[in-house]
Amino acid sequence: MLGYSLAALLVAAQPAATAPQPALDLTPWQGKVVLVDFWASWCAPCRQSFPWMVRMRQQYGPQGLVVVTVDLDEDRDAAARFLAEQPGAAVFEQLQDPEGHLAEAYGLSVMPSSLLFDRQGRPVHRQEGFRAEDAGAYEQRIAFLLAGRGPDQALAIAPAADVGLGVRPWERGLLADPAMQLLANPLEAEMDDHIYFSKEASSGGRGFGGGGCGCN
Repeated sequence: MLGYSLAALLVAAQPAATAPQPALDLTPWQGKVVLVDFWASWCAPCRQSFPWMVRMRQQYGPQGLVVVTVDLDEDRDAAARFLAEQPGAAVFEQLQDPEGHLAEAYGLSVMPSSLLFDRQGRPVHRQEGFRAEDAGAYEQRIAFLLAGRGPDQALAIAPAADVGLGVRPWERGLLADPAMQLLANPLEAEMDDHIYFSKEASSGGRGFGGGGCGCN
């Protein structure tokens, strides 16, 4: 794995009068087909996509495939634990983007998301999410690009829209944190179940509507 820093791979922003351009510089992999995958440790589908990407890199790496994984975790320890559970991940070129600069530049709306770049450095395929049943189609795109049979037109890339006070897809690790749950304490949750679901479920459980006979 090459130790590229994110700062070394950022291109200076263009003036506001022109359309914003993606920030990732693919010069280190010029002439290669590049799969750029955005992931985070809290992203459940990423646990399926990583083994698949390892297989793709091992199978197609000799033909010119490079896999660049962009980690959006703010929690470096959580990211390290995730990678430790992914045999073969060392074959990837790994970048960290905890502030989401690249994610914003490439307009991420789903986690995980990936972009495929052809040998000319043009983004030609965007994949949102990962579904194991569609892995054959994903692989076919890679094989076609390696054979020079990709699309004639590049994808139009637009930055992510402003969500105001909302949470962007790459920031949802905040919501996955147990500390953000209404009942983070297991003992408290168990007591809640005991109280609310006892004696004919008089309160109707945790809902506001109530129910049962009210004889608690």
